[in-house]
Amino acid sequence: MKKIIALFVALLLSISVFASVNLNTASEKELIKLPGIGKKTATAIITEREANGAFVDLKDLAKRVDGVGKKTVEKLAEAGVTFAEEAESKE
Repeated sequence: MKKIIALFVALLLSISVFASVNLNTASEKELIKLPGIGKKTATAIITEREANGAFVDLKDLAKRVDGVGKKTVEKLAEAGVTFAEEAESKE
């Protein structure tokens, strides 16, 4: 029973970490924690974001960043990532 409770708590904590990640403001370390995102892809996301502006949605992310395909998009959708602008999220 203790193992089940521990697994449930770990699951809840991991979901809350993913849900709070805004792909338009996240650091490399935050991006790497997401499912399907490694160091190379995290760097590519940041480089593209800095060069061409904020991402609109997952479709836009996949179109603009090499290494982000259908499977990664599905994982990110399940993780609940956001794309809100920094100013909007402070309101």
